[in-house]
Amino acid sequence: MFTGKEKRRYERIEKPFIVKLQTIPEEPKERISPDWDMVVSKDLGAGGVFFYSSKNLGIGTTLDLKIGFSTSSPPVECLGIVLRVKEQPYTSIFGIAAAFTKIDERDREMINKTALDISRLENHNLKRAYV
Repeated sequence: MFTGKEKRRYERIEKPFIVKLQTIPEEPKERISPDWDMVVSKDLGAGGVFFYSSKNLGIGTTLDLKIGFSTSSPPVECLGIVLRVKEQPYTSIFGIAAAFTKIDERDREMINKTALDISRLENHNLKRAYV
């Protein structure tokens, strides 16, 4: 059970979303691969995303992200930076936490509104289950 102070500014959506990503090299002269890696988010908020990857992306790595938020709208395109990497025990999988560094304010608001709506719905359903 979490007993410390919550550090996140935004509500999180603990549902899977398809995330396409490319790493952006530190040196502009380095070539970016035209290929996009595809991962599934564990959770998503207006401030960032957490996902699992078979690649050990280093802390500080800049990411170009495309998040498939809805089938009826284009993906959210933004930049992020890797803040935390956690190796999963007994696997070659890494948990990656990335904060958004450049995201359209409308996309940030849409993600936050959706997260709040889902949270309210889940809390409402939880309360109904105990009535």
